Order: sequence, then C-alpha cells, then structure tokens
Amino acid sequence: MSTPPGLLSSAYFNTFEAARSIYHAYRRRSFRSQLFSVSIDGAQKDLRLNYGHIANTDKNDIVIGGNVKLLHLQERFPQHLNDFNLLYLVSSAPVPYWEDLVSFAKSKGCKFVWNQNGVAYRSWCGDYYPWFNAPLKNLIKQADYVVYQSEFCRLCADRYLTPVDAPNEILFNPVDLEAFHPTETPLPSEPWELLAAGTSHHFYRVKSALDCLSHLLKNGCHARLTIAGEFRWKSGEQEVDAYLEHMELRAHVRILPPFTQAEAPEIYRAAHLLIHPKYKDPCPTVPIEAMASGIPVVGSKSGGMPELVPPNCGILVDVEENWDIDIAPDALKMADAIKKIFSDYSAYAQATRRHAESTFDKNRWVDAHAAIFNKVLNP
Repeated sequence: MSTPPGLLSSAYFNTFEAARSIYHAYRRRSFRSQLFSVSIDGAQKDLRLNYGHIANTDKNDIVIGGNVKLLHLQERFPQHLNDFNLLYLVSSAPVPYWEDLVSFAKSKGCKFVWNQNGVAYRSWCGDYYPWFNAPLKNLIKQADYVVYQSEFCRLCADRYLTPVDAPNEILFNPVDLEAFHPTETPLPSEPWELLAAGTSHHFYRVKSALDCLSHLLKNGCHARLTIAGEFRWKSGEQEVDAYLEHMELRAHVRILPPFTQAEAPEIYRAAHLLIHPKYKDPCPTVPIEAMASGIPVVGSKSGGMPELVPPNCGILVDVEENWDIDIAPDALKMADAIKKIFSDYSAYAQATRRHAESTFDKNRWVDAHAAIFNKVLNP
C-alpha cells in the first residue's frame, strides 16, 4: 500500500515515494513468488489453519491490537505456514500483502474467515479514511465467514465497508480467566488506585484520565493514577509530561511502559478501577481484561463499550455522537462515576468477575471458532 496523497509534499516526497514504491514493488514480487511454494489443498477437510504468516505466540513479547486474540487461537490451532486450507485474518492485525495472500489462497480453494474490528473514519485519519478502508472492503467481500467483534463493529463495517452476504456472527474478544483474575489479597481501601491502560493514539485519551484525577483530588479523594502503555502520537511523552507539570499531578501519577501479556495481570491486580475514555472503541480488550480481574470500569458510552460493560460492572458517561471528531467524556462526570462506584465497591467488583466468566471466557470463544471452522470446511 502506498502513502496516501497529500501526507507529504515537495520534491523530497516525490523522491521518497518513488524509492518506496520501487522497494515495495520488489517486496511484493518476492512475496508473490514465495506463495507458489505454499501447498494449499482446498479439498482437504482436516483443519490446517494459517494466520497470515504471523508466528509470534510468545506472551512474553509485547503483543497489541488484533494479535492478542490470535494467541488464544494458536494454543489450540497451531499455525501451518506452508500447507494450509483455511486462512484466518483479523482486520486490526494487518499482515504484509494480505490482499495478495487472500487472492492466491482463494484461487487454490482455500477457505477464508475474516475477523472484523473497527474501520477508519474522519475523526482519526481525516479525509484519507477511504484509503485506509479500501483493503478492508476488498477482503471482507471475499470472506467465507465474518466474525464481528461487536454489534458496533458490524454497524461500522456496513457503513464504511459493505454489508456482507457471507454467514456471520458476533463474538466479543476473549480473555484468559486463569491468567486474569482478582487479587487474592484485597488492596487497601485507600488510596484509590486508578488505571488507564492500553496503547493511546491521541492525547485526549490521556488528558481525560488526568483531568478526572484532578477533579477527584480537588474533591478531597485520596487517589492515584497509573498510566500503562505506549503514547503513539508525535511527541506523546513530552506532551503528557508537560501536562503533568501544568496540572501539578506528577506526585499522583505513575507511568509504565508498554507491557506484555505476561505482565498485564499484575498491572490490573494493582488497581481498583479502570478509566477507559477512548471514543468509539470498537471492542477493546483492556476493559474485558479489567473486568476479569475484578475491576470496575468507568469510560465512554460509545462504540462497543455499552455492549461490553453492563451497569452493574461500571459506569459509562454519555458523549455526543460524531464521526468527524473524537469526543472525550466529561472528566467531572467520570470523577462522579468513580465516587459512586467506590460507595458500593464490593458489589461492582464481584459483578465484573461474574460477567467476565459468563461472557468473555477464551475457551468458549475458541470453541465457537472451532464450530465456525467446521461449518466453513464442511458446509
């Protein structure tokens, strides 16, 4: 995929883009030639699964986005790199030249299951959102079966990609209930240990959590905030650091680097409550992992969050409906929600674990995929 027009300009862009195009043309030809060494037998009925040649299954590595759920699938269905008959791809875990891979696999009779997360729209990529969506639109149309991560994901795909004729269903993202569980020794009732976790692509998400903390402190609440994950926008660390200084919050905030799946459970168990203010998050894994850990959630009432977090497991703050700009939930309302949860904390915490056990168990999620794979290979 080439750089969308308008992101760079000047003679430097022309030189850069020409070199980049030559490089990718060479890589793409090399990839296509490698495909012909792959043995695909579409008539074979025994499941031999491929995930787009993603072979990283080590929970001690930093794994983000759609690749997290592939860890669970690969535990039961190991990847076959060169002799597969079913291809499973996740929209939020793009692999190199996936359109070529799907086209080749389908031409050999291979079945294709597509896991659809969110899509691009104007609020986070401006007028270039059709460019980002183009490969997703092409791939979802070729799927033999579509798994939507939430009803919101289906709504977005219908709106920005295309409604599909293929069989489809909704499967929320899963969680390992043995790894993510409540702490055996309850945390002290004070200070309130708040957590904001996950990869942040925009400042508003971190700012919203910090503003919420500021309101709590001004109201006499004894609270601390841990921010865990990568700041993935330009000068993110510097902007957050400057805001901490401006708001005089440095003594009340701990910032952790990106974390592995192996490290994640202890990060959650060190917190009382998760703050998740991301706007229109399609089906975030972080709140699911938090609830499995017995942690209530306060966040944005948008995207897939209302499907994931019922009222007895947290409080979601109303936000305006908008596809052109990201809107953070009101920080004061989030602070009020946190105070309400702590007034009956035990009930919320117990409900979150029960909800995770009944809704997000990875074993049931993998079982559901096993049924899908059987239906696709043996219609």
